[in-house]
Amino acid sequence: MIHCRADVSAGPQPAMDDLTDTQLHRLDPLTGCGNLLGFLDWLSAWTQRRPATPASLLALDVNRFADLNAARGHAQGDAALHWVALVVADAVAAPLFRTGGDEFVVVLADADLPAHVALSEHLFARLNREAGRVGLGQPAVTVAVVHYTGRHSVSLGQVLSQIESALIAVKRQADRPPTAFDAATLEPPPQPERLLDHVLQRMLDLGARLDESHRLALSDPLTGLPNVRAAAQRLEAAAGSARPLAVLLLDGDYLRLYNDLGGYAAGDRMIQDLGQTLQSQLRPGDFLARWRVGDEFLVLLPDTGLDGARTVGERLCLAVRETSRGWLRPVSVSIGLAARPAHGEAPAALLAAAEAAKDEAKAQGRDRLVVAPLPPRPHPTPEARP
Repeated sequence: MIHCRADVSAGPQPAMDDLTDTQLHRLDPLTGCGNLLGFLDWLSAWTQRRPATPASLLALDVNRFADLNAARGHAQGDAALHWVALVVADAVAAPLFRTGGDEFVVVLADADLPAHVALSEHLFARLNREAGRVGLGQPAVTVAVVHYTGRHSVSLGQVLSQIESALIAVKRQADRPPTAFDAATLEPPPQPERLLDHVLQRMLDLGARLDESHRLALSDPLTGLPNVRAAAQRLEAAAGSARPLAVLLLDGDYLRLYNDLGGYAAGDRMIQDLGQTLQSQLRPGDFLARWRVGDEFLVLLPDTGLDGARTVGERLCLAVRETSRGWLRPVSVSIGLAARPAHGEAPAALLAAAEAAKDEAKAQGRDRLVVAPLPPRPHPTPEARP
């Protein structure tokens, strides 16, 4: 994934695992660059800055992108967009945003318009020279440079309108070379409602991409089950309720032998089969997640006490034992059980108790469920004598 700079004052982007939800929501998952929301964040801060600072916005629109999708499929279209972002990020050491399906904006934050124009011409030539690699024709892109001197205040809506007007003006030219515009001289686009429709559609597309990013961030890529992050969120949410809750922590027994027998592909397949087997034995309201990255799973049983949870856990042990007889090698699971309020109220206390019980199940010979011992009750304080 490309890590483009999404803020003028920021250093290199952090690793994806270190990003907060807010940062992730401002990155385009396909290209790794800033998305429309990230651009609007930057634009809002820039338009409110006093004194105003000069800048150029290099707007880039991929030509005939819909034709490429129709002729060669969306996978090829995605590859083309990823390639465009890669070339731009390599050629321009400046913040890059994907602001629409096939549109990008580069922020050039200084007053050197001749340098900005030269940069746009270099970028235009390179993209055209290499476009055949990803199925794009000539010219591969439309490029407009909208320059702001800093002498006039502008709003978010004005900037979006000016970018649209500049791209329309360039597209009217037969050979479509990169063209620079003074933002103060640009007329509004001929159909303002078209710009509004365009922006609204971008926001809808962004919402769909954010939904997908959120789903992926909370899913285990191997099993499709919720991952550790999703499980922690669900457990934390349950902690705010006074209702009973049981926690089962499951660990496979000798499952690493699968890697020795059939390689990592066989081990991955076994993990998938194990997840499906566990899911088939749970009730509609129960929650199953892959825990960590090995052969551990976490089950949350709402409105379930120790007796009910013990029944579910023993059913899981039996199901894995019986179902896996038809696999490459039969397997089993060891399960630790803890419940609220018997073993505490906080998520950390429940997880610690379930972990200790799971380890005890391993020590007792595996393929079994062990209930965490109940914590000692505090002794009542003797009443003071008069």
